[in-house]
Parts: sequence; structure tokens; C-alpha cells
Amino acid sequence: MNPPDHEITAEAAVEIEKLDPREALKEMIIYNPMKNPERTNATMGRVEEVIGIIIEKNDKAKFLSDKCKSEIKGHELDEPMTAGEGTAVADILATELNQEQLGQAVRLFYESEISTEEVVAMHKKYKIPVSHLEDDLLPVRGKGARIWDSKGKTYIDLDSNYSATNLGNANPEIARGLYNQANLLISQKEDRIQVARTRFLREIKGMMPEGLTHFYWQNSGGEAVDKSIKIAKAYTGHTGVVAFENGFHGRTHGAVAVTYNKKYREPFGLHNESWVHFAPFGNLDAVEKYLSSGEAKSVILELIQGEEAGINPATQEFAHGLRELCDKYDAVMIADEVQTGFGRVAEDEGQWFASHVYGISPDIMTIGKSFGGGYPVTAVVTKAKISEKMYGGMDGSTFGGNPMAMVAALIATRQMRTLNLPGLAAKRSKEFAAGLEKIKSPILKGFRTAGLMIGIDFDSQENMAKVQEGMKKYGAHSSLSTGPTMRWMPPLVIESDEVREVLTALEKSLKDAE
Repeated sequence: MNPPDHEITAEAAVEIEKLDPREALKEMIIYNPMKNPERTNATMGRVEEVIGIIIEKNDKAKFLSDKCKSEIKGHELDEPMTAGEGTAVADILATELNQEQLGQAVRLFYESEISTEEVVAMHKKYKIPVSHLEDDLLPVRGKGARIWDSKGKTYIDLDSNYSATNLGNANPEIARGLYNQANLLISQKEDRIQVARTRFLREIKGMMPEGLTHFYWQNSGGEAVDKSIKIAKAYTGHTGVVAFENGFHGRTHGAVAVTYNKKYREPFGLHNESWVHFAPFGNLDAVEKYLSSGEAKSVILELIQGEEAGINPATQEFAHGLRELCDKYDAVMIADEVQTGFGRVAEDEGQWFASHVYGISPDIMTIGKSFGGGYPVTAVVTKAKISEKMYGGMDGSTFGGNPMAMVAALIATRQMRTLNLPGLAAKRSKEFAAGLEKIKSPILKGFRTAGLMIGIDFDSQENMAKVQEGMKKYGAHSSLSTGPTMRWMPPLVIESDEVREVLTALEKSLKDAE
């Protein structure tokens, strides 16, 4: 399948097509605060970048860039142009470019009025380095399983923003819904009743595992994990929690405390917390030791360990055995399904969560990531009897479940059901597995699939990184890994021909790396 045309969004295209090319270009270079309040005037750095993208001959590109630069006086090239400068530059480009080039320039300026180099520089200058800065591409637009960068290149997205964009990286229905809601009511505190949330609660019925009926709205996965632990402790009257080796639960304080990797806990003094007990993943005897001794009354786990374990599914025996142990010792089972939820790991239709795949119902579940189609919204979901142990003042959230978040969640959830995302994920998982089975390489050591959570093992971390980087050259963008394991989590709307494109990119990159 050829990538879709590099089009502007439908609504913007209609408006722009009413203008002649010269006016359309001015519209993109000089922002209108009434129509596009989110933008600024374009920088000369972006003008130079756009010229370099659409004109192949370096000498002509330089001539045109120099001609445009001659209009800029008294400020740096990475500062927004004045309206007068922008008008002059637009006139030059409209005169010098042919019709096709002009259309391409309009599209590129529409997607960003700031150059890639300027974006990278600002992030490097002002970002607190809590994580590695990914500057290998600047995404500006998405559609389905594809993303476009600031230079007009297209890639199949194999990360889904950590499984947050299962429906793709752009969504016209969610955009329209958010626009409509923002015109009515942007924010209300979590404890205030609202129409948008009521609509969502009607939509989510039937999707949750049995007994999980009560929601506490949050903004991020880490927050949801923190609050799930608080709720479990309030219900049990006990602080002890069993977590698992190689488990990962987020970056907030409580979530880090129950995350196994010591390098995440130690800088904050969370490596020797007496209330946290780590057990080997899959070892029921170790869990029972903590529960039977009275050292713990809650258990938290990812049913399919992702980030720190390189896609490591629990066995059916372990999942069911854990449920039985929690019942036996009146302990609370918390399933962290922030990443595995909403069809991501489905093996069949109707399996919205890993809990469905395993046929169990936890006492508390954290949900998030793709919950809002990429818009930040998460929740703790629990049983009525557990929720009753919480009372007013025990917790609170200013933005949790705000009207904008609830609109995004409603529309995303409705789309998920209409598209039958679990069925799609199960089907594409089989296609990936069949294709990976056929690929042979001396540096490839095996793979695992859990729906569309896919782990591919290499003989070394170095070779994995080399192949991962090489795949970008062939239009498949992946950045997630655990040691020598490459992790893929594409949007669940990925199509069969796009699966084949990804497998071809892997195969070519493997040959390049051997």
C-alpha cells in the first residue's frame, strides 16, 4: 500500500483551497490569532528548511534562501518573522516556485512554522533531563498507523506513544468533540457532576471485567497506580504490598516504589521501603509466603510485563493461582492495565483487557494510555465494597476526569467498539507472528507476541539498536527496547499491508546489519 497523500486536514484544506496559492502561503507563514491562535509567524529557519526539502538543486535552493533572507532585518533567523517580512517572503516564494512546489510549501508550513533544528535546540536547552531526548525525527502529523515528520517523510509508527495512540496519532472525531466541549466547559474538578462523564459511563458498560464498577479519574498512569495502592491500603487496613521482579508501574512516587529496577528507586530513597516486597514473577510460593505471614495484604502486577521485561506474559496457572491466593488470604489483587488495556493484548474478540485474556477479575484495575485516544485520561476502577472504604477528603483531583478528558474517552471508546479493536489486534498479531516466523537471521534469536505487544530478541543490544535504527530508513519507526529485545506496539488500527511493510523493513535492516 502506498502511504496516503500528504494532505492537510479536511477542514483546513477546504479553507485553504478557497485561496489562491499566494494567499494560501501567506496564511501559513503569517498566523491569524482568530483562526490559528496556537501558532506564531514562521521563522526564516523554517523557510530555509522548507526550500531545502522541495528544491533538489542546492544552488537554486541557496539562491532562493538568500533572496528570502535579504528581507529579514535586525533579528535572528530562529525568531518569528514580522508580518511585513512574512508577506515579502511569501511573495518571493509564490513567484519563484511552480504550482506543485507551492502546494508542497503550503502543506509543510501548515504542519510547522518552526524548523526542526530550532525545535531540537529549544528542547535541549530547556528540558530537565529526566529521560533521553528523542530527536531523531519531529512528528507533525499522524493518520492511522502512520506518522509524518517535519521534513515530509512518512513512517509506520511501532511505538504508539507507549500504547497511548491505539487509534492512531490523529483523530478528527476527537478533535471535533474537544472543540465542541471547549466551547461549553473546559474544566471541572473530579468531584463535580458533569454531562460528559455521564455519557462516558453509559458507553463503558460491558467492557470492564466482572465486578469492576466504580471509577476514580486520574490524568496519568503513575497517578492511577499511586491511587490504587492508597485504595488497597484503605480497604485492607494494611500497608504491605507484593510487587514483582522486572515489573514497571510508572514514574510517580508510589509507582516507582513498586517498580523493581533499583536504579529508578534508589535516587529517591525508595529502594528499602519496608512495605514493598518483591517476588519473582511467576512464583506463587514466594507470594504466599508474604501473604500467609501477614507481611502483605495487597498484590500489584502487570499480567504481561512490558517495559522492564521485554514482553513477558504471565502463565495462565500463575494468574489464576494469584487470584486464588488473594481470595484465600483476603488480599487485594491490583492489575496494572495502563498499557495492556483496551484491546492491546487481545487474542480474541471481546478481550478488552489482559484480565479478559486470562479469564480473571482483579479487585482493582488501573486503566489509561489509549483510554482517551491519546488525550490524557486514566482511572482506577474497583469493586463497590472496596470503594466504600474511601470517604470525602481521603483523596482528590483538580483535573481528573475533566469534561475534555471525558469527551475524548467517550469518543475513543465508542470508536474502539465500532472498530472491534480486540478482534483487529488478534488478527494482526497472528499476521506479525506468521511473518516473524519466516524471517531468519544469525542475529535474531526469537520473538513473543501478546496481541500487539511484540518482543523481538537479538543476540546483543548493539545489534538490536543497529537494526532498529536501520528500519527507519525503510519507513518503520521503532524506539522501544529492553536490553537486546526490540519492542513493538503499533496502533491497533494498523492494516495488513502495513504489517507486511514493517516485516519487510525488518528483513532489509537485518541484512544490512549482518
